[in-house]
Amino acid sequence: MQLVLQYVQLKTTLMRVHNFQQTDMDVPVSVEEIAGYLYCTERNVKILIRKMIEMAWISWTPGRGRGNRSMIRFLASVEDLLFTEAKLHVEQGNLNSAMSLFQIEGLDPGVMDRFLAWLGSYFGYRGTLESGDPETLRLPMQMRVLTLDPVDVLFSGDLHLVKQAFDTLLYFDPACGSLEPGLAHDWECNENATIWTFYLRKRVRFHHGREMTSADAVFSLNRVRTLGTEDSPNRWLLESVRDIRAVDRLTVRVELNAPNYMFPHYVSSYQAAIVPADVYSAQKVSDPGMLPVGTGPFRITRYDEGGVTFEAFEDYYRESAHLDRIELLCVPEMVSERRWQQLNFQMGKLSHSKQPAPAHWCKKEIMMLGSSMLVFNLRKEGPQQDIHFRQSLQLVLNRSGMIKELGLYNAIPAADFLPTDSPVELPDDDQPERARELLSQCGYEGQPITMIFTPKNRALAEWVHARCLEIGIQVALQEYSFEEMSKVHRMQCADIIVGGVVADDDEARCLIEMYKIGNLALRVYATDEQRRTFDETIASIEAEPDSQVRLQRIHSMQGLLSQNQSVLFLLHTTQQLVYSPHLQGISFNTLGWFDFKSIWFCPEIVD
Repeated sequence: MQLVLQYVQLKTTLMRVHNFQQTDMDVPVSVEEIAGYLYCTERNVKILIRKMIEMAWISWTPGRGRGNRSMIRFLASVEDLLFTEAKLHVEQGNLNSAMSLFQIEGLDPGVMDRFLAWLGSYFGYRGTLESGDPETLRLPMQMRVLTLDPVDVLFSGDLHLVKQAFDTLLYFDPACGSLEPGLAHDWECNENATIWTFYLRKRVRFHHGREMTSADAVFSLNRVRTLGTEDSPNRWLLESVRDIRAVDRLTVRVELNAPNYMFPHYVSSYQAAIVPADVYSAQKVSDPGMLPVGTGPFRITRYDEGGVTFEAFEDYYRESAHLDRIELLCVPEMVSERRWQQLNFQMGKLSHSKQPAPAHWCKKEIMMLGSSMLVFNLRKEGPQQDIHFRQSLQLVLNRSGMIKELGLYNAIPAADFLPTDSPVELPDDDQPERARELLSQCGYEGQPITMIFTPKNRALAEWVHARCLEIGIQVALQEYSFEEMSKVHRMQCADIIVGGVVADDDEARCLIEMYKIGNLALRVYATDEQRRTFDETIASIEAEPDSQVRLQRIHSMQGLLSQNQSVLFLLHTTQQLVYSPHLQGISFNTLGWFDFKSIWFCPEIVD
């Protein structure tokens, strides 16, 4: 690679210095000049010249006599060399390095489109059963993975990947709406649901080969309840636990401080996945090169900034995955939106796409369990403390106009966390005159407020910003990365967050976690009194043995937010998946993803 870059630098520099438009001509230059251009010694220049001659990249005519310069002629196309080099980088799993090659000044801009066209064909399905090559599905990934440690997972993209490599004691089946055996084949509780016992399966193996025992389950659950601080995203799951112990090699008993009929739902959360105690010791987890280890259908063989690779785990205790390998490659930010959409369309086999797909391709859509929303910081002084101020924003959001002007045709206005099948009465949210009256009542005098958002929510934030300006509210927009948005101290500096929540398949558990996660805006911005109300209400719900009554009471908690307008819901959105009919077994989950284990390739379908 270094020789290619040196050739490119030398050629582009000399062409620029001599203002040559054609490359098939001799260019006068000295070894000393080349040393200056390439920042190396004259001895190294002579070695480089010899190598480039051997590669047939240049012809070199030494100067005759003192003061006569040598002549160099460039025979190789810079774009062709970079294109070849970029393909090698991609095949080695480093798309970021490949893309960086095309940032050199003076390149033909068409080389980037040429590369992206090739990249589109690189993604998709590879390998056949007849050839014996591993059946591989390569997918582009726009979002950077923040963590694959279950205990730290906060965002839905990370959670989906964790689900491919880890398992939990119990499994929530969304099709049946009930809990099913997972790593525990059975479970029971005492009369008042304060002691829960889980009976583990035999012969379940972790990806590194060791058999799972009750000691691993005790370690994993204790890790959730003790790791981090109260602001950690998932510590709340086991906050009611008094003691966890191994009764024998395959039996775990958990004693709680109070009755909790939701506890089986909590241990079915993938944030409480079972990990091997010998691998996840504090010392080993701090090693940046450590690969995640679970019991799931795929083991992770690569996990770095360039992407994640999943390989089917042959010793999986349930039905094994159909494909041998899933490769996710991170698409760098330097790929523009136009090019990304082009890449999606050309990818061929599987794509979250906004562009029309080939007529014979399949399409699936699902309404996401969640919504985008505005959350007001009630722990910070400012205009947002006044309910009239918050109500004034509700009156100018104009959600229908937002959907139309932003082209969000896959969205509907939201009045709650989750979409419903029945019609919901939405507020009249296009009343600027009434909004100005409310601002006057609360004594707002143009004080600026800070609104933060992630790149995903930039368009929504800009829409809200424009509506605020219409009624005289001054807003300073500030974009945070997903990683920054998970830091409580960063969130506390703002007055409003434009964010969103996406619920997993277990509706009851996920609605509760909206109020409990320590670094989610809903709890971070709530007053102490609100937090106490959240916790007391949830504790009473946990003590209710009837699951339908529990769910009804969980849904009614939304009134704790709507009565004081501390949260304004914006939109529910659908996720669309477009893919080749060759790919079978694809079904959406509520996170907007598909289960890797179920995908298989059918070669008999005619394109």
